[in-house]
Amino acid sequence: MQRLMLSVMLILSSLYACFAQSYSLRFFGNGVNDIDRVKIQIDDPTNNLPGPPADIGATDFTIEFWMKADAADNPTSAVSCGWNVNWIYGNIIIDRDRFAQDRKFGISVAGGRIVFGVSGNGTGDFTICGTSNVLDGQWHHIAVQRRRSDGYMWLYVDGRLEAHGDGPNGDISYPDNGVPCSWCCNGSCNFSDPYLVFGAEKHDYDPNTYPSYNGYLDEVRLSTVLRYAGNFTRPTQPFTPDSATAALYHFDEGAGTVILDSSNAPGGPSNGELRYGGNPAGPIWTTDTPFRRAGDVDGNGCVDDADLLQVLFAFGSTGGAADVNSDGIVDDADLLIVLFNFGSGC
Repeated sequence: MQRLMLSVMLILSSLYACFAQSYSLRFFGNGVNDIDRVKIQIDDPTNNLPGPPADIGATDFTIEFWMKADAADNPTSAVSCGWNVNWIYGNIIIDRDRFAQDRKFGISVAGGRIVFGVSGNGTGDFTICGTSNVLDGQWHHIAVQRRRSDGYMWLYVDGRLEAHGDGPNGDISYPDNGVPCSWCCNGSCNFSDPYLVFGAEKHDYDPNTYPSYNGYLDEVRLSTVLRYAGNFTRPTQPFTPDSATAALYHFDEGAGTVILDSSNAPGGPSNGELRYGGNPAGPIWTTDTPFRRAGDVDGNGCVDDADLLQVLFAFGSTGGAADVNSDGIVDDADLLIVLFNFGSGC
């Protein structure tokens, strides 16, 4: 009896882990009124205290995330890259700008290509551009990196290095004694400058010239190291935190306006705020994510007869795609996961 109860508990535990719903955020590019975005405060202008761990830039760093968007929703033209700040003219995905000041960076998509730009502390501005079209309605993994010592920058799309170059060096974290511009944002920039923003141009200055991102965003990780030394296989599962994780946003809350940082970084968490609004109103929670749906053994997005048959034919074997819960054996737990999710995504 005890063995039976233990088996049931293990199966239920496995099912719980697999049934935990994953979410992403869908932005609509409104770019006005401080809405349709996620904001993470990285500095308090009223004091000189250090910011939270999400205030990266004082060391090497890597920013990575998943995105899914269409060209019709992000119609900005391609920009020229090099010694400039042209990233601000794309549909802005991640914005850590400082209005009319140095020590800033951002990521956008322009002409279907990812654009990553950095401004040093009096050491110039530099932008690198990807080469592949990411506005095709498919999920893409994006990673950008910067080395502090010499300012060298890298840009990867789906694990492939697409651009790199020697940019401005030095510390580009938000200054602890930073003072936002008092007149640039139709008044003070206190509401926008000391924030890291996802899904929008942070200042709402001119949405026609500096447009916001219109699409899906998921699994944002900020790291204080250079994660990648060359081409890599894009992730197949959500990230787990390690000692180099400064902030990690799974966007799996599914409701509400609090965006949790799962990094466990000392000095954290660097939680964020979802600012909902606009027309259409966003961002909204969605179950469209870059990772395989629970029970989708063959990875075609639909849990159906084919998945059920794969588990049945592999029953009792070790490992493989039919081992849905990755416990090392294809058994009742895997079969139940497929059955409980049957029809999902079809």
